[in-house]
Amino acid sequence: MRTIRRDGWTAADYDSEQILHELGHRDAAARVNRARRRRPVRQAWRTLRTRLHRPAAPETIPCIDWDAARAAADAVNRGDGAEADRILQATPDPRMTAFAAFRFIDVH
Repeated sequence: MRTIRRDGWTAADYDSEQILHELGHRDAAARVNRARRRRPVRQAWRTLRTRLHRPAAPETIPCIDWDAARAAADAVNRGDGAEADRILQATPDPRMTAFAAFRFIDVH
């Protein structure tokens, strides 16, 4: 009888071994080990296929409307948050424009 290494087995692996043994397979542990074996060629093929078939994500350039950022900061300085929000929401990228507006807010 040969010894089968069970390094790194999970509960599912032990369950699979038990099921295969109950189904009458002579060497259930060897079958589970064979199923767990790494397949470097298959992994390399999947990686290559994924890189070739996925379109590259376009680089997004933040579109900051500096005039709107200044106008929103002026509205905040006057205490009119609703006006600042309206100005920022009208820009192509409200989040980046809002971050840019922080440069112009007067903090005393």
